[in-house]
Amino acid sequence: MKNLKKVLALVLAFACAFTMFAGAAFTDSADIKVKSEVVDTLVELGVIQGYDDGSFRPNETVTRAQMAKMIYVLRTGNSDASAYNDDYTTFTDISTHWGRGYIKYCQSLGIIAGKSATKFVPDAKVTTQEAAKMLLVTLGYDAKKAGLVGTGWASKTNALADENGLLDDVNTSFTAACPRQYAAQLIYNTIDAPTVVWRDDAYHHTNVLDKDNQTVGEKYMSLKKTTSTLTKVSKNSGKDTYTITLDSDKDVIDWDNTTEDKDSGKVLTKFTDVKKDYSDLLYKTVTVLHKDGKTVFGVYATDDNTQQNGVLADLKMDSNKKVKLDGTKYDLADNTTVYVNGDVLYKTSDGFTTNDSNASKDSDGKAIKATIKQFVDVYGDGADSTKYQGNYWQGTEVSLLATDGTSNYSILKVKTFAVGKVTAVGSDYINVTYKKGDSSILSKTKLEDDDWDWYDGVKKDDYVVVSAAGNYGSGNGLVEKANVVTGKVTGTKSTDGVSVGGNWYTMAGKKANGNPAVERPNTGSNVDMVVVNGYVYYTDTTAGNVDDMALLVEAAAKGGTGSKWEARLILADGSDKTVDIEKYWDDKDYKKFPITAFSEGTAVNPNMTYVPGSFDDADHSAAPMLVSYEVSDGVYTLSRVGVNEITENDTATDKKGDYATNGYDAYVTVSGGKTDGSMKNGTVKVTVAKDDNATESEEVSNVTRLYYESTGVVFVKYKGDNGKDADYKVVSGKTASGYDKDLTSAIAVANKSGNSYYAQVAFIDIGSDSTGGSDDNYAVITDDVVKDTTDGTKYVVSAWNGSENITIKTDDSAVRNLSGGALITYSGDLNDADVTVKTDAKNYYVANYDAASGDISLMEGKDEKNNEFFKAVTNADHPDRVGKVDSKDTVVLYVNSDDSEGVTEGNIDLAYVFDSDFCTATKTTTTQGAYTKYTISGLSEDNAPNVKAYFDDNDQITVLVVDVNRNITQW
Repeated sequence: MKNLKKVLALVLAFACAFTMFAGAAFTDSADIKVKSEVVDTLVELGVIQGYDDGSFRPNETVTRAQMAKMIYVLRTGNSDASAYNDDYTTFTDISTHWGRGYIKYCQSLGIIAGKSATKFVPDAKVTTQEAAKMLLVTLGYDAKKAGLVGTGWASKTNALADENGLLDDVNTSFTAACPRQYAAQLIYNTIDAPTVVWRDDAYHHTNVLDKDNQTVGEKYMSLKKTTSTLTKVSKNSGKDTYTITLDSDKDVIDWDNTTEDKDSGKVLTKFTDVKKDYSDLLYKTVTVLHKDGKTVFGVYATDDNTQQNGVLADLKMDSNKKVKLDGTKYDLADNTTVYVNGDVLYKTSDGFTTNDSNASKDSDGKAIKATIKQFVDVYGDGADSTKYQGNYWQGTEVSLLATDGTSNYSILKVKTFAVGKVTAVGSDYINVTYKKGDSSILSKTKLEDDDWDWYDGVKKDDYVVVSAAGNYGSGNGLVEKANVVTGKVTGTKSTDGVSVGGNWYTMAGKKANGNPAVERPNTGSNVDMVVVNGYVYYTDTTAGNVDDMALLVEAAAKGGTGSKWEARLILADGSDKTVDIEKYWDDKDYKKFPITAFSEGTAVNPNMTYVPGSFDDADHSAAPMLVSYEVSDGVYTLSRVGVNEITENDTATDKKGDYATNGYDAYVTVSGGKTDGSMKNGTVKVTVAKDDNATESEEVSNVTRLYYESTGVVFVKYKGDNGKDADYKVVSGKTASGYDKDLTSAIAVANKSGNSYYAQVAFIDIGSDSTGGSDDNYAVITDDVVKDTTDGTKYVVSAWNGSENITIKTDDSAVRNLSGGALITYSGDLNDADVTVKTDAKNYYVANYDAASGDISLMEGKDEKNNEFFKAVTNADHPDRVGKVDSKDTVVLYVNSDDSEGVTEGNIDLAYVFDSDFCTATKTTTTQGAYTKYTISGLSEDNAPNVKAYFDDNDQITVLVVDVNRNITQW
């Protein structure tokens, strides 16, 4: 029996009583110089022990009595020798000694001798030579015949101990007292040493049939072993033990390292009470150390195994008989097998299956196993059109195994992965929504602890990596916390390369069209990427913002020449800008389909067809559309959502790009209806890319409403004049959900949660309506708006509402650049208010005012020649602006702009320039357009407007902000 001592090193892991004495647990383990398996094995077998304080004391030396005890336990497997306490002995110094039973037993077998005929000296230190001599007798040597007594005993002991391998790794003086750790090493070596017999005037290690004698472990401990391929590990129901199965094929069993003979019929290959999960050794050649076929002390991989690990992305065929993994070539055996998630992979007429009943059959009716070459030819890196498709993405773990002592690899082990997101955590279950990867692993959302194992601390919204139950002896699938890379995309390559945080990643999977199964995010996107073995299995492009999306309001040739184009974009941060754009959608280099020019309107946008259409009439107005964008040298390249991406080889009749949603689950349109908590009561159309072919899309049925993601971005179009000249703002989904408005239309990109869809980026058009409600309050801003990013992004507005100073917090980016003097409305909670900026409120001069009737004349100054040109507000240019301050309906706010503060009370005075107490203003006949010149004389105060007025389509001034110092420009 070869290498039994290597098996014994595994014994430790299977005895509950050993825990406090395990080598790794010894407080002085750093001082132990011999291999940990040496001490651990002997402690497990009860041959040697640690101390109650948790130490092993490896350098303490062994007494002669202690050595006698260790040999007794080695030979008998029992630590109690009290039965020998009263046996006869010639030693007179052990009658009351604790070790007398052990000493008498060993003396009766000639294993030990005394210092004299009557003195054993039990507490004297045993030397390494003395210990070796005792163990040689244990092997079967007769002390006298072998020359282990007399004057030459020391040299003979050294020679025989070396010959039998007892001195391997015993690095201490042979003549000095033997330290505990080297006593353990001597005994450890002895366990695996063959016993000897005297025959034909010599000692032999073999019997008369020339077969090896039993080792000490076999002879005295009844230890046996079976060596073969580990084919199955399964957890026993209701227990914390496992059943393991070895290959019983006689041509597979390693008979040289198996106790039973090949023809005995007694070899054991199934063990039902194993205390550890050995599924990590599946398909390897292992040795099982056991006793009586019941107690398994250890399972270990033999030296015949060679394993190469890697990922599918690095696996390819080099020739018909060689496979290459991570650049190194390996020979294949004549017969090879592929295991996928614990199941044998079989061939079918058109592919593969793990169900043998569906497999192709040979002439004997047996299912035909897939070979390594067949699998790698289809899914490996060398495959052209099929690699990384289906469930086998680049990050799939693969292991090549050679199990017969040669360098010929016969087994390929494959483990696939799925990515999911935790949506709920219960007492005995978790809900996980499938995102990407091997969809067969997550066939249902609810994962119960009877069938699945997961990590401590799992919580809602965790991204997880899931692998199938067949990979583990527990019989349960495994849910592991995902490696999530978070950051901004700073670079892209081709269709599958992305740089985040200075590192490059490759998008995983392949579609039939050759594009990655995981869509590459655009440059500038903020993403959460789930990375599996270096490959991106899933991207969440929301990641708290949507910096790469915008609302396209208008687009046209710049200056009418057609060579350069520009567009009006409203960005997610609320900025409304005119930018230079590329003329073509998606990629300027492809030059496939140019943008159809359009202006602001409500009609169906012709750009929302794969090949952009044209207008049927002269009015080229159309509804705004959601786009994603990249910026290079100040020029924006725009890409559509809700339409297929454009690729290099596209034609007008052959779409090769995926249906585009910018990484979200769906594109949604809403016609009519209203927004009130959600978008509803209209026609909701949800469109998604098909799972099996993302170049095609399909409509999701039975969706009647679209919910707002509270942290999402919503572009709002309001106060439009037949769809034109509208105002725009950007608010959060939470704010938009508070609107109670009729919808003209809405579009969005959305993610699915449960059976509902939530808008991550949306555009809503509420027609001519305003976003404010009946509970709106007016206020004038008194200081610059502050942007606060402590908890998300909020804008802090200091304002005066006529009675008190207030602080308003809002996520409405329209306020971000406001300063003192701006007029707003606000409603709702001041910590999360809905704010509307009254951009058409202007500064005016009060020329006449009658407090009794409320009649007021406002003049608008022209900034030229010291404001000598004025025009009346209530004229043909503004027929809706009635000059009246209504005591009930006009809101009057008094301020001191010079001190940037509100004032509780005041008067509506004339502007200095129109107050005869301060100057003379004479109207002349000189005009500039609608403005008439006034001659001003004797003015010693400011020539400045003194009020700000806001008109809201009614019969009076809606809001009048009055500066008590008659100069409203001093903020």
